[in-house]
Parts: sequence; structure tokens; C-alpha cells
Amino acid sequence: MKSGYNISIWDFLHKLPAGTMFVPLIISSIITTICLHCGLNQSLWDYLGSPTKDLFGSSGIMFSTGLMLFVTGTMLKINDFIKMAQRGLWITLIRLIPAYVFCFLIYYFCGLNGFLGLNFVLLVSLLVCINASMYVAVVEPYADTIDKALLPLLCLTSVPLLPFIFISSFGEGESNLLSKILQIISLLLPFLLGFILGNLDSKIRTIFKDGNTILLPFIGFQFGSNIDLVQAFNINVLLSGLLALLIFYFFNLLPFLFERFILKRTPYISTASSSLAGLGLAVPNMFITYTFNGESFSNLLTQSLAILAFVLLMSNMLAPLFTSLTIKLGAKYDNKIFLKTFKDNKEILEKYNKK
Repeated sequence: MKSGYNISIWDFLHKLPAGTMFVPLIISSIITTICLHCGLNQSLWDYLGSPTKDLFGSSGIMFSTGLMLFVTGTMLKINDFIKMAQRGLWITLIRLIPAYVFCFLIYYFCGLNGFLGLNFVLLVSLLVCINASMYVAVVEPYADTIDKALLPLLCLTSVPLLPFIFISSFGEGESNLLSKILQIISLLLPFLLGFILGNLDSKIRTIFKDGNTILLPFIGFQFGSNIDLVQAFNINVLLSGLLALLIFYFFNLLPFLFERFILKRTPYISTASSSLAGLGLAVPNMFITYTFNGESFSNLLTQSLAILAFVLLMSNMLAPLFTSLTIKLGAKYDNKIFLKTFKDNKEILEKYNKK
């Protein structure tokens, strides 16, 4: 005889694209918005303090990222590195190099204020901060071990380190070379430790194989704590936000085409990684005291955060939908490439390959 209730929350979340991360993100953003506009003036998690603050709030993002890097490191075998670089490195470079060149040209010709409400710092934050955590959530049902192991490469683009180095080279403010080096070491160390332990003892790899699945709901809450829905959908920033979203997807179209026509794969990696990282919202805050050719960025901070929050919400909502659609269309209209891409995933082949 059964006792108690079974609401099947976990099964429901798994029915939604990236539901284990996205649903907590939405819940957290709603809670944060209510708290910000109903007198609390801060997120519920910040108000309650630690450990709740670090478990559900934005202060825990870097800790969770470190855990994901460690867990991913345990899953990666030495022989996987070459294939990982063949897929992930080129797809990442095809996205980042044109984005950085575009941002440089905008600053050179338009200055700090950019164009149509999209300033230089905002554009860098928008185009080079990829949500590695959302990628893991989206590809979970589809990816092989190598595709899942692209997380370390994507994490390098999700943290503020690279955009900070790029933007600070154009502005005037305090800069510490040693701290930048230590940030790189801090990012790589958890992954390398997990990689070493996983290759020394295969049982460690087995124990941590579902580690990222456990972390995803918490990371969803943490990203949601950065989002103020009132600002994200404010009419004053909506048009600039829509333009920013179009520019964001234009630069994500480049790796999509590269993956399909050069790598000759169903381009689901590109769509799964086409969402803005929550840490992208941290980049503008780093430049409050910076000046660019005598112009202070502090006056542009509020607008930048509002536009980024809008793109963050929309891109994280659309990434799992676009990925699912890409796979469905690939199975229907590009079956030969689809079979090659998912040849080792019997579940996906049975689900989508009806021919």
C-alpha cells in the first residue's frame, strides 16, 4: 500500500526543454521581481542571507560553475580531448572572433555610446558571454560524452574574464594583471582536478556522472535572481532589447552554418549554446568607475542591465525550443546528416527517425 503523494515534479520538468533549469529560473525571476517592487528592494535570497543566498541567489553562481567544471572533468577521458577540440573549439571561435571584431569597430566608429541605445560595454557583454549551464541542460538528452564535455570551453566564455580584459583595454580604471591570471587559474583548477581524479579512478567518474543534473535546478534559481521582469519588459528598453536580441542571434547564426556545412552535423550544439549567460549581467557592473575617452560608463549602467536582462530571459527561453526544432527538422529533411550526428544515441534515433 502506497503512502503519501507523488506529484511527479521531476518527470514534469524533464518533459519541458531544459525544464530542470528553466522552470526554476522563471520562478526565481518572478520572486525577485516581486521583492524588488514591493518594498524589499532586493531579492528574497539576498534578504534572507547565507546559506539560502548562496544556494538560490546570484552569489552562488561561480561556486556552482566550479562544481560543474569539476563534475565535467571527471567525465572526460584523455582520448576525448582531440575530438572535443575538433568540434567545440572551432564552433566557439567562429562565434567569438567576429563578435569581438564587431565590438571593436563599434567602439572605433561610434564610441562608448554605440548606436540605437546599444553601448559598447553592453554589446561586448551581449555577444561573448555564452550560457554554458543552459547548454548542459539543453544537450543532456541528445549529446554524446564529447558534446557534453564542451562545457569547459563554453565556461571560458560565460565568465566575465575575457570580456573584462577586452573592455578594460579601451577604458581607464584600476587593473591588476595578477588578479586576471588568478581568475584563469581559478577557472581551470576545478576542471583539471576532476579530470585527473576521473582518469585515475573510473569509479569516481561513475559517482559523479549525474552531478550536473543535480546542480541544474539550483543554477536556474541563481540565474533567475539576476532578472527583474519589470525592467526586462519596460517599454523604454523593449525596442533596444529586441534589436539586441536580433544582433545576438545573427552572431549565433555563424556557428550554426559552420556546424552544418563544414562539420556536417545537425547543428544542435550551436542552438543549444545560443543563450546569454547570467554572468553577462555582471560585466557592466565592473565598469561603473571606468571612463572611455573621458566619458563615464556609470550613466549607461541601468539601461545596459535592463537590455541584458531582456535578452537573457528571451534567449534562455528560446534556446531549448530552437534546439528541439533543429533536431526535428534535421531528422525530417536532412536525415543522412541526422543519422551521422546521433548514430550512438538509440533513444533519439527511435524518437525522431521515423523513416
